[in-house]
Amino acid sequence: MPNTVLTYWKLHKVPILLSVLCGVFYYTFAYHLERSDFIRLAVLYAALFFLCYKLIQFEKWNFKLLLGLGILFRLIFLLAVPNLSQDFYRFIWDGHLVIMGENPYVYLPKEILEKGEIIIPQARLLIEKMESLSASNYSNYPPFNQILFGICVWLGGQKLVGGLIAMRLLLLGADIGILYFGRKLLKYFNKSPHLIFWYFLNPLIIIELNGNLHFEGVMLFFLLCSIYLLTINKWKIAAFLMALSISVKLIPLMFLPLFFKTLGFKKGLVFNTIVIAGILLTFIPFYDPVFASHYYKTLSLWFSNFEFNASVYNVVKSLGAQLDLK
Repeated sequence: MPNTVLTYWKLHKVPILLSVLCGVFYYTFAYHLERSDFIRLAVLYAALFFLCYKLIQFEKWNFKLLLGLGILFRLIFLLAVPNLSQDFYRFIWDGHLVIMGENPYVYLPKEILEKGEIIIPQARLLIEKMESLSASNYSNYPPFNQILFGICVWLGGQKLVGGLIAMRLLLLGADIGILYFGRKLLKYFNKSPHLIFWYFLNPLIIIELNGNLHFEGVMLFFLLCSIYLLTINKWKIAAFLMALSISVKLIPLMFLPLFFKTLGFKKGLVFNTIVIAGILLTFIPFYDPVFASHYYKTLSLWFSNFEFNASVYNVVKSLGAQLDLK
């Protein structure tokens, strides 16, 4: 046994050291980083991308090792409160409303707090932490995402930390699903299966999705499931899964016109009809006379007013203002 361990160390000492460094850096990211500390954040990100590149370079054919490392790095964040995004406080808030049978699209968080008719655990803390940008606007998260929020809050015992853990485990499961279907798609397109680890070990994916609790991972899972089913000609089920993907995040809506080219006009029309019907179906539980106006108002704000990390855009906007461009 000692000889086996020693032999393994000699053969894999560089990947082992790289893995340990990754673990230390992810732990620092999760528990010892302030979002205002830009230099430290940038250095950690750069180091993690380099280590990710080297790990895949050394062990790209060692599927079990890279799978285990991807899971381990995500589990490091399991108990951490996201330090680069406050969005999850709104996720928890909306999840409470869902399991209470209330409509998250109807009420502003501040209205609920002021009226006091709906009692949400830790309401003041959640509103304070989500900040006024979220608390003063109606929820903009699509309906299936709201259902997932509710499930996670319920599984977490309606506790903040419990909800965080449930969300992280859900996102971990989604990423494992992406790994599974991603490998199948790579094989279908005659690409090397190890390329999926550029997603699974990507620091941006691990930190932004699992660390900061963004649900694009769930969206991607349903999207890849849908694409895979299209490759085996199960396009009706694929359409339903595409609808779920859009009902988590609206981004895949932009892909719908492409299916006319991929499937042909007639089949593409049926496919997109099923997708749209599936999306509308997920909205039914949340229908309310004021729903459409509230959701449209929030989406309009999102596209016209919200700016995040818009450094390059702000430079261009400033130059445009000076040149009086419109």
